[in-house]
Order: sequence, then C-alpha cells, then structure tokens
Amino acid sequence: MKHTVQTPKSINVQTPDLQIIRRPQALTMLGISKSNFHNKINAGLLPAAITLGANSKGYFKHEVTAVLIAMATDKSQEEIKALVKSLNTQRQHLGS
Repeated sequence: MKHTVQTPKSINVQTPDLQIIRRPQALTMLGISKSNFHNKINAGLLPAAITLGANSKGYFKHEVTAVLIAMATDKSQEEIKALVKSLNTQRQHLGS
C-alpha cells in the first residue's frame, strides 16, 4: 500500500509503507545534533515524536524526509512550519 503525503508548496513524498525510525536514525538523516533536533521540534520545524510504548518514541520516516526535502530546497522557516503543521494534521487521517 502506498501513502501519498501532500505538503505545502508541491513537496510530495510517497512511501511504500509507513516506517518508524528512532531518534539516532533521524539525527543521522538530518545531520544535526540532539540539542538542535529538539530545538527544531520545540520551534515547530520538525514533527514531534509518536509514542510507541511507555518509554519508547519514534518518528515517521516520511515526515523526516519531507522536512529534509524542504530544508534542501531552501524553504523558509515559515514554510517549514506550515509543512510540519500539515504533516501533524495528516497523522489524524492515516488510518482513514
């Protein structure tokens, strides 16, 4: 099953299936430090983690990829914030 993620400004990420990655993988994908990673989440520039269990969190790989594409294509911080907001909204419709 393919999931298409529609994002602002024509960023379209298709994933063969949903994958959850842990923080070390997200940090490697983005090439940033843990503190910068959490600063970006708090600033609304990266999607928040999803809870996997009592002491376990992860991130949707397609969401991290979409933000990485936005960063690589020189989107402004406001455009990235809009993208993250859109990704968070789309989480609500993943099971639909």
